[in-house]
Amino acid sequence: MFTLNRGGLRCLACASYLSDFESHPDQHGKGDLHLAQPQTGPLPQHAVETDEGLHCARYGGRVMAETMERIAA
Repeated sequence: MFTLNRGGLRCLACASYLSDFESHPDQHGKGDLHLAQPQTGPLPQHAVETDEGLHCARYGGRVMAETMERIAA
C-alpha cells in the first residue's frame, strides 16, 4: 500500500495559481514533489525550486499547497 498526495500550488505574494503537484512520500520520502505542467504549456507564473524551497517565478513569493487530496492505494 502507498499514499499519493495531489493538489495545487499557489503563490503567497500574488495568490496566482502556479501548477498542480503529486507526491509519493511512502515511495520516495517526505520531500518528494512532482510538478505537473498544464496541458496548454507553462504559465508565466510558475513554481521555481530554490535552495530555500519553492518560489513564484514572477513575484518571488513563497509557494503553498492548497486543495490537497490524499489517495491510499
